[in-house]
Amino acid sequence: MRNRKFDVLSAGLLVYDIIVSPVSAGIFATDTQKIDSISFSVGGDAMNVAVDCAKLGLKTALSGTVGRDAPGDYLIASARSHGIDYAGVAVSDKSATSCSVVLGEANGERHFAYYGKSNDSYDGSRITDEMLADTRLLYVGSSLGLPSLGDGTLAELFRRAKKAGCLTAMDATASSDGKWLAHIREALPCCDVFIPSYEEAVEITGQTDPDAIIAFLKSLGTGVAGVKLGAQGVKVENVACPAFRHDGIVGTTGAGDGFMAGFVCGTVKGFSLEERVLLGSAVASCVIRKPGATEGVESYEECLALMEEHRADLVK
Repeated sequence: MRNRKFDVLSAGLLVYDIIVSPVSAGIFATDTQKIDSISFSVGGDAMNVAVDCAKLGLKTALSGTVGRDAPGDYLIASARSHGIDYAGVAVSDKSATSCSVVLGEANGERHFAYYGKSNDSYDGSRITDEMLADTRLLYVGSSLGLPSLGDGTLAELFRRAKKAGCLTAMDATASSDGKWLAHIREALPCCDVFIPSYEEAVEITGQTDPDAIIAFLKSLGTGVAGVKLGAQGVKVENVACPAFRHDGIVGTTGAGDGFMAGFVCGTVKGFSLEERVLLGSAVASCVIRKPGATEGVESYEECLALMEEHRADLVK
């Protein structure tokens, strides 16, 4: 592949996260519940993957929509601080920046209260053919949570990317309109990598067995297909990898995005499928040791060391 300005263009969901932990299931039955920590962080699949990819040393660009407000300023400043090109980020005067209140349980599980106004308007129109020709891989995060990418818009974006010689990848999240498969079906034949979470994959495919999920996605034209299995790890094509052993889980927010960032990184570097799965798992393992979605990722070298440490964990 010829030299291009960007390794990755990460597009889609941009979110300002307010992380509160720990909370118990009885929080709504009490007037006040004391917590140990509250923090503020970048969030949303596209933002998280962009930051993680930049930390892994990739030349990264970002596309999405924020509001003209303090959370939007925070997200743009975060992109700038990581050396991410944000020319593709629109600033809306009509919609506030999308935000999530992330309620974390003591065991690391989390629950989101999500406000999505600016993300709801994102349609990918700021991604020009010139940007695609300058990019090695286009990643669309939370494709099912972006209603304005429906009605064939996502498929057309991917077709434009393929015409420009740009690889394509995406993630899912919960459907914003209940049209799980219909929203992305036309895009799958132009999608080089699609690895949704297990819960998303079941809704999309109607299958419950990981192998059946992968076969279904492949039958619709997906290039590399897989399914993220949470605490059980991941399966991509015929390669399975359990979640890396961990001394302590601080929070699982962003773990799936970390996996995608590592897998994308390995893809643009020409790694084998097994190495891409390992690198994705390594990045995810780093993410869960910190409360935010990206704070736990420190360096590419650290992730490579984790890959080697767990290489024997692969099941083929």
